[in-house]
Amino acid sequence: MAEPRSPDVFARARFRLALLFAGIVVILVVASGVITYLNVRSDLQTAARGAFSSGETEQEFVTRSLSSFRWRLLAVDGAIILAVGIGGLLYARSTLRPIRDNVAAQKRFIADASHELRTPLAIMKTDFEVALRDQGLAEEARPVLRSGLEEVDRMTGMVEDLLTLSRIDAHQEQLVDERFDLGALARQTAQKLAGLAAASGVTVRAGGVDTAPAAGDERHTQRALANVLKNALEHSPTGGTVEVQAVVAGGVSSVTVTDHGEGIPPGELEHIFDRFYRADPSRSQEHGGSGLGLAIARWALRCMGGDLVAESTMGVGTRMTLTLPTPRS
Repeated sequence: MAEPRSPDVFARARFRLALLFAGIVVILVVASGVITYLNVRSDLQTAARGAFSSGETEQEFVTRSLSSFRWRLLAVDGAIILAVGIGGLLYARSTLRPIRDNVAAQKRFIADASHELRTPLAIMKTDFEVALRDQGLAEEARPVLRSGLEEVDRMTGMVEDLLTLSRIDAHQEQLVDERFDLGALARQTAQKLAGLAAASGVTVRAGGVDTAPAAGDERHTQRALANVLKNALEHSPTGGTVEVQAVVAGGVSSVTVTDHGEGIPPGELEHIFDRFYRADPSRSQEHGGSGLGLAIARWALRCMGGDLVAESTMGVGTRMTLTLPTPRS
């Protein structure tokens, strides 16, 4: 027996809103037509009876009637538009309430599920690490445990991204304002990812200025750098090179991360900072991407007064630039 289909909330809301706006148009047209008809009929009847004011000529009567009719029409139309607008706002709010409730429920689920997943993932990580330290462990079991540990680390990263996203939506993610060296942070991040680069057969070259003073949240900046650098490594061919350059100019410190991979198609480049967007789903699944890293990185940098922008050419590679303001003296 087939299960009943759940109602399409968006289709239902779209239909109700279409009816609402059609009703508004009908009300305005009918009301304006009726008022126009009644006013014109009244003035014509008055003119037919010759009931002009004492000493008023026919031309003066016509001028006065048109002026009066104009103001009455404006007043009535204004009242109709105001009433229909208020009614439409209330009706639209009622129509969109199920969608708002569904979105809020999804956000609560993401936050709750992410919190619940942290504990079992931490336990699994500990178990894998303890098992790998066992001297009596069979050698053929070690690759399996290491693979499991890598998957746990990827899932932990995804859970952390989801938790950060839920805090951002709830306006609970706090950014601190501190002074740090963006250039040194970029070099440290590159060193931390040296193992991943070596496993991918990619060389990371860090250069640029020795010191790049920046103002912002160092933890979130390091997280943004790590996300950008990981993406560059994942999209670089074996034997390729990723350049990391720190620059200071015009009161702005920046770090550019350049890879020489396949590049990003122009139609996808504008979406890479969208939440849950993955330009290449097969590659993202292979590397365990959640589609949130770049979105969170850009959000954080923009909140700190900086930005994250991308430039790409197919067949040449991609360059991403992180910018932050320099500290005020």
